[in-house]
Amino acid sequence: MKPSRYLPFAVAACAAISLAPSGAPAAENVLVALMQTPSDPCNWGGFYIGFNVGGSFNHFEVDKQRTDVDLEQQFYKLLEGNSEGGDGITGEGSAFTTFHVPGHSVTDTQTTGGGQTGFNFQFGHFVAGLEGSFQGNGSSANSRHNEFQENNVLLITQERFAFAETKFVNERMVETTWNGSAGGKFGFCWNRILFFVAGGAAFTDLHFSSMDKADTSFFGFVGDGLGASHPAVQRVTGGPRQGEGFIGEIVSKHTHTSGDVLTGYYVGGGSMYQLTNLVSAGFEYRHVNWGEINEGLTGGNGPVFSGNGHVDLTADQIMFKVNILVGSLFH
Repeated sequence: MKPSRYLPFAVAACAAISLAPSGAPAAENVLVALMQTPSDPCNWGGFYIGFNVGGSFNHFEVDKQRTDVDLEQQFYKLLEGNSEGGDGITGEGSAFTTFHVPGHSVTDTQTTGGGQTGFNFQFGHFVAGLEGSFQGNGSSANSRHNEFQENNVLLITQERFAFAETKFVNERMVETTWNGSAGGKFGFCWNRILFFVAGGAAFTDLHFSSMDKADTSFFGFVGDGLGASHPAVQRVTGGPRQGEGFIGEIVSKHTHTSGDVLTGYYVGGGSMYQLTNLVSAGFEYRHVNWGEINEGLTGGNGPVFSGNGHVDLTADQIMFKVNILVGSLFH
């Protein structure tokens, strides 16, 4: 669901609460109360609900990642004719090569929309309150890294070397779809304007996916020293070759997906203006730090061994907010 679709639901919720009492006289009283010009120019106390729309500048920091590929394990899987993995023939050692995926930083700007509810306590011109909010915030960051290596591989045969050409690809995606908050605020009202600062806990979802692919072609002559190839090589190449011919190609992958809920904090401030006795509108700025998470990508039996990933997620948000003091609608 796109973030902009949350706005109609928030508006509908406000309207439903405002018009919920049955009977025409009650509905007329609600309408009059909503439109009445403020008689007390500094009245902010009570329970309220509202909706918000705005923009979020989401900052994704994805750290560098290391991936190891066991070329010898790839080779013996190739001799078994099993390009999707499997047990294969086990060698007496490993010929690891390492690929380094660089980190990347992305700022993704998206529209947001949602709702908020809270309660204000007023002490003269000072206002303190609690507020919870929820916004749709669909945002993502993608990266792709390509690398090519050439390596000699020590094999357990009398012709002890093969030549490997590896095309390596890494693809990563980080995505968030919503965020929420629960916190407090403190302000000062002057005439019909409330200036406030705010802060508290912030929540968001985080979805992480990573794919490492090693496409390796092997060249050389693998035999018994008398010109007879390994039977598995015959199945791959169609027969023995003289010199360093093409032995075969194998593609190995390692994929990882996960979903987490991050908990961090937000700080900010803004101002609200009383349009009527019950309706106020204004702007709020927030800096949000949802924190960091280490993604455990290690695991599996190779030949591709992905290193752990690390993600940082922060945001700067600007919201236009409308609030209705529902506790005073029917007084």
